[in-house]
Amino acid sequence: MNTEQVLLNKWRNLTSHKQQEVLDFIDSLGSQSSQTEWQYLEQRPSSWRKQLYLKGRRLKAFDLWANMMANEMTSEEVADNWDVPLEAVRESIRYCETHQDLLKQEALIERRHLEERGIPLEPKITS
Repeated sequence: MNTEQVLLNKWRNLTSHKQQEVLDFIDSLGSQSSQTEWQYLEQRPSSWRKQLYLKGRRLKAFDLWANMMANEMTSEEVADNWDVPLEAVRESIRYCETHQDLLKQEALIERRHLEERGIPLEPKITS
């Protein structure tokens, strides 16, 4: 049995929801930028995540970008806040803007994993 047949057999055994996750992930791989060399970013081989981290730090490029967006910060403010080179912030922004499908897919996977473990994701409203 060749690789294509093995993948197809495994895919057929998945629920329709999981099949769609696989298709979405494949689409995200195809839409990724052709840039593979990053000066400040690297993949973590031991992580299930495919998104990139800042080299030498336990900090995802997405975390810099999300922090910047959520707090309406400039690139310079983020660099100062996280004590990273300004170009590392700019590279993280470029990466996140060109890999949004992957980032969304990984966020969905993480959310489902937390829900399966019974971890509440919404704040409790008390009256």
